[in-house]
Amino acid sequence: MSGLDFSIGMEDVGIAVLQELWNKVAFQTMGLVSETRDMLFEKDSFLEFSRSISELNILLSSLNAQKVENALGLESTRAALTTLNQQLKKASKIIKDYKCGSRLRLLLKSHSILLQMEDVAKDIAKTISAFQLVNLDTALNLNTMTSQIINNLGSMEFRSAAATEKIASEMETSISENTKNRENAKKLLEKIAEAVGARPSASLVQNELALLKQEKEEMEAQKKQAEALQLSQLIEFLYSTEVVTRPVDEETASTHHQLYPIGSFICQLCNKMMTDPVAIHCGHSFEREAIQEHFRRGERNCPTCRQELSSLELTPNLLLRNSIEEWNERDMDLKFQAAVPRIKSSEHSQQDKALEDLQLFLERPRYVTKAAEEGLVKKLVEILKDDRVNAGAALKCLYYLAKYNDDQKEAIVIAGGIRRIVKHICKGGNECHALGVLMELSEKESLAEKMGNTKDCIPLVVSLLHINNPDVSQKASKVLQNLSSNVHFVVKMAEAGHFQPFVARFNDAAGETRTLMAAALVNIQLKENNIDDLREQQFIHNLIQMISSSSPASKSACLKCIKKLVAHHKIVERLLEDAVTIPHLLGLISFNKFDLHLKQGAAEILAKLIGDSEQFEQPKYQGLQELQSKHNVSLLLEIMTSAEDQTKIQFLHLLVELSSKSEIARDLIRTDNDAIAQLFSSLYSDHPEVRRWVMKLIYCISEGHPDGVPLPTSPEKETAITNLATILINSPDTEERSAAAGIISQLPQNDSSIDEILRKSDALKAIYGVICSTDDEISGNIGSSDQGTSLLENALAALLRYTEPSKPDLQRQLGKLELYPSLVRVLTRGSSLAKRRTATALAQLSLSTSRSFSDETIMAPQTKPSMPFFLKHVTSMWCCPASSHNFSSCSVHGDACSPRDTFCLVKADAVRPLVMTLSDTESGVAEAALMALETMLIDHSTRSQSTAVIVDSQGVAAILHVLDKGSVSAKTKALDLFQKILLHTKISVPVMQRFERILIQFLSDDDLKKKAALVLRQMGIIPEQSSYF
Repeated sequence: MSGLDFSIGMEDVGIAVLQELWNKVAFQTMGLVSETRDMLFEKDSFLEFSRSISELNILLSSLNAQKVENALGLESTRAALTTLNQQLKKASKIIKDYKCGSRLRLLLKSHSILLQMEDVAKDIAKTISAFQLVNLDTALNLNTMTSQIINNLGSMEFRSAAATEKIASEMETSISENTKNRENAKKLLEKIAEAVGARPSASLVQNELALLKQEKEEMEAQKKQAEALQLSQLIEFLYSTEVVTRPVDEETASTHHQLYPIGSFICQLCNKMMTDPVAIHCGHSFEREAIQEHFRRGERNCPTCRQELSSLELTPNLLLRNSIEEWNERDMDLKFQAAVPRIKSSEHSQQDKALEDLQLFLERPRYVTKAAEEGLVKKLVEILKDDRVNAGAALKCLYYLAKYNDDQKEAIVIAGGIRRIVKHICKGGNECHALGVLMELSEKESLAEKMGNTKDCIPLVVSLLHINNPDVSQKASKVLQNLSSNVHFVVKMAEAGHFQPFVARFNDAAGETRTLMAAALVNIQLKENNIDDLREQQFIHNLIQMISSSSPASKSACLKCIKKLVAHHKIVERLLEDAVTIPHLLGLISFNKFDLHLKQGAAEILAKLIGDSEQFEQPKYQGLQELQSKHNVSLLLEIMTSAEDQTKIQFLHLLVELSSKSEIARDLIRTDNDAIAQLFSSLYSDHPEVRRWVMKLIYCISEGHPDGVPLPTSPEKETAITNLATILINSPDTEERSAAAGIISQLPQNDSSIDEILRKSDALKAIYGVICSTDDEISGNIGSSDQGTSLLENALAALLRYTEPSKPDLQRQLGKLELYPSLVRVLTRGSSLAKRRTATALAQLSLSTSRSFSDETIMAPQTKPSMPFFLKHVTSMWCCPASSHNFSSCSVHGDACSPRDTFCLVKADAVRPLVMTLSDTESGVAEAALMALETMLIDHSTRSQSTAVIVDSQGVAAILHVLDKGSVSAKTKALDLFQKILLHTKISVPVMQRFERILIQFLSDDDLKKKAALVLRQMGIIPEQSSYF
């Protein structure tokens, strides 16, 4: 059921087609310049026109279609190029007509031809202006050339010479009066010969006669009766000179008028054959519209006899109209009879002439019958193979044959017409006429079947639906509509990207057909623009109802189809809006005991629906509310605990999604002791995916909860914690280790037995290894994976248990490891979450030491006292042990800040990285860094020194950045820190002015105005007594 994908690369194809059209236009200009050479009359005007077109050719060669398309857009550029190409062709045709053919006719029509050229020149100028080439980023000389071309063509005038106009006037008078005066005719011939640069010889007259007769035949073939009459009159004029003798077998004037009763059939006002002749008061007849327009202009004279009319009443000339109609019928019959052998001819020119006539004849049903009798269908289909013949006219003929004769529809299909029409469209042929034939053929069910099975037919018609031609798109739509009763055909349409018939057919279909269609949809490539059709409410509802079918095949096809569709958010919304979606899926889970694939499929879909839902807690989606009921959560837990591994994984995934969105579901799982015990026992599973999803669920129900991880009762509790530590330490799987670290970080905080288990395990060493190895990867410019980033973040979260000031035993264990350099480097290279957790860890370590320092008095650096008493009781928290005989004095704490005895942000070189971290205003990073820096200012005795270190590390500028860009909580902490810094350092006036501007803005913020006012008072900006306090 696969089809051609016509949407692939359409943009590139459009540009290529556009460039080809651009090249055609450039080639057309070259040809037009060549055509304007050797003009017979008015050479100067044509020379000026030739120069402008030559400059246009240069301009087109200097640009390219891509550049113009980027400025105007594909469709606008194509439309403008098409128009310009047509105008250039029109000019070329006018010039060719002006140069070739009879010079007598040329003289007679010179005035009208020149006016046509003038109009074409102005039209070309307008089209070039539409390109807006002067607005493109091009060289100045090209812009100047563009403007000059537009001006020259727009103002160009083509005027006949006075002598030429006089001769033309005399010729018009002579042929209209139809005089037989030989002398006058010869004198006029001499003037004509002089005008065209020839001698009034028999040779001139014979050549002119030959040309005029040839042109007359062409006009007759084209049904241009007025032109044919004029040519006949010129022929009569030449014979009247008696320079040459009329052949005996040639028509006489009377015979001519019998064959061409044009004199009475042609309206003298509009110069066209009359269709609604009316007689005026004097008796002369005219076309109704023409004489009415004549009277509207205020004229009251007869255009023929000039007699003033006493009445403007019009009388239908029924006799004349019947004569015209009879003559037309006879004329058409003769031409149809002449066209039949020509259409069967092997000469392409003859076939083209015949096709031009036939497409007009076949508009009348009576000629369709005649064409059917002549068996023309086969030949017309054959003509579609030949690019040298007018295939558009052949298609139009086939269209009328199919429209007016059902038997001819069969004949077209038997002759291979469908396949030939498809190929014709593929090659860029006339889409409108081709679709017209297909539309008529598809009306017949048996032929529609053959059409739908024709290779590439349906994808091709689908590709024409959105073409920028309403007639084409409407016909394409009608063809597809006629084919839509066949299920296989609507599937083909969907494969080609047209889903409306598929959706409509699915909604009307019975159960077995829906199963077939749903199975087909699974294998169809979907794009975003298809989803609007597929999210149709009735379609989604009918698809969901298939879940309750008694047929396993129907259920399976439905689930596979929905799994494909839920990849698109709009479909998820529609599924959630339908009240039966979740109950049906839960029903499939509850009552299906044998087919595990169906259970797994239902669970996978539910997980996707929950994961993509944006308003889970709101009552908008009734099904989601039912899903988090105690009964349904217990059902999912029961299946998860008792199922085999693959099903267990799917239901763990579902429970993770449900827990991440529903606090109710989280609490129900946490309080189910049996389920918790089963979860922790599943950590011993041999299936790594089971272990990973179990840990994800445990972490999900624990994260952010005040009681942390819900642990089983002892002794399973101790076993569970030990097992988590073992996974963190020994698992080769990064994702497993990350999940274990995350759960450890969520273990209950106030449980000393947990601390003891962790202290006795090698969990801290594993955390140390993660941080250091990740640091090594970053230092070696090895791009870490998402899993590696997650492992580092969770390891840092677990580390916070060891840096907690209330847990001295764990801090002591941490102090034995050389961890602080890697921690400091995470501040500059880690993710935002890793930075926040690292800053929090450093803050907790610094807080423990700073509180100890603040309780004692640090002695002057000049003395070298014995170890202070308070330090004997401070845990050894210096993360990088060093020799007590080889350390430098701390600029804040002096010798008392020994690496062996205490942790210090200054000695750890962490101050500047913390200050740099303040530029990260995401995820609470700045708040954590500010908290760490503020621990340096707890000890009043060293606050001046600590302030100096922060200021020297560009801390003031960083605080200013937080106040400008940070969150409200970060701004609050920044104000607290800045207020303390102000007490111990002097800040430059420009910087203070920047602080002042920002703080004054804070006065209008309810959350910040009080703190901002306190700082402004401290800066001396607002008085001591203020309404802000």
